[in-house]
Amino acid sequence: MYSCEEHIEEALDDWVYGVETVPEFTLVDKSKNLWITCGYCGNRAIYMVGNECSDTKYRK
Repeated sequence: MYSCEEHIEEALDDWVYGVETVPEFTLVDKSKNLWITCGYCGNRAIYMVGNECSDTKYRK
């Protein structure tokens, strides 16, 4: 799950309610991933919310 600064709280809430675990927050590398967008508004994502077991993993 990717999120901008404005929607990080919603991403945290959705993750906790959906997966029932505390997620890891990873900063998106701006220089390598210019086209990753927030799942809530479509702006450029700053954070990746997930964990090692999730389908969403940061790919370099």
